[in-house]
Amino acid sequence: CGYDQTAFCFNKYNIDALFVVGGFEAFTAVSELRQARARYEAFRIPMVVLPATVSNNVPGTEYSIGSDTCLNALIDYCDAIKQSASASRRRVFVVETQGGASGYIATLAGLSIGAVAVYTPEEGIHLNMLVEDIKFLKDQFAKDTGQARSGKIILRNEKASKTYSTETVANIIREESGGKFDCRFAVPGHVQQGGTPSPMDRGRAVRFGVKSMQFLEQFVGKSKEEIKNDPNSAAIIGIRGARVRFTPMEKVENEETDWKDRRPKDEHWMSLIDVVDTLSGRPKSCRQRMSDSSASQANGTPISSHTATK
Repeated sequence: CGYDQTAFCFNKYNIDALFVVGGFEAFTAVSELRQARARYEAFRIPMVVLPATVSNNVPGTEYSIGSDTCLNALIDYCDAIKQSASASRRRVFVVETQGGASGYIATLAGLSIGAVAVYTPEEGIHLNMLVEDIKFLKDQFAKDTGQARSGKIILRNEKASKTYSTETVANIIREESGGKFDCRFAVPGHVQQGGTPSPMDRGRAVRFGVKSMQFLEQFVGKSKEEIKNDPNSAAIIGIRGARVRFTPMEKVENEETDWKDRRPKDEHWMSLIDVVDTLSGRPKSCRQRMSDSSASQANGTPISSHTATK
């Protein structure tokens, strides 16, 4: 019934091209329309998706419009929180970030503000992680003296764990600190979705928009059957490496999309979690489950830092 009504409207208003700006929902909608071309002639038109979401979780691109503005707002917020934590003496803040099931925002923000740790949906949160991080925090505060003292921030993505919420993590850390430091939580919420668009977002939005219109114009004069049979007639624009590229929707749908978690299968920024840990001095053992850690010690072999946990 939904397809029938949509096809009716396309025909009624003589829609001969589709330019959709949005996040994973926009990507899904265009994917469904493309797949319905066999049944509905109205959908045999050129289509292009321009990824625009703070979560930066749309497949087919390494960068979505809005994610840089979100990072700027979140970093300003965390800088103020960190200043408060430094002035209050021996205080940790657990800050909840948005981003859906993608840890991009949490990781890039963590790298920018010097976070102690970053909790992402890709790796999840487990008990051993909290135990080891508390040990690490105790050690860090023991070494912090005088002017060298600084506030500590842990960033937790909103979907990093169903069990260990932001408040729960903060309460566990505070309870197990033994009175050596305090821990509080902060939820910036939709502060991350507001603010004036950053220069990078503005520039890339214009660039994407112009190229998307040029992409649609190349199909002018082609028949509906030609468009239907051309895999490039439905595409997503995105940045890959240093270039702007159009990738056929069919390829992205089948090869690059994690439909269950609504994110790309290959997330280019994942290695940056290691960089965050290296800069903070956080031990690799913090990201190992207890069973993995025990097995590693028994076998004398290291565990990969990207052990997936939920």
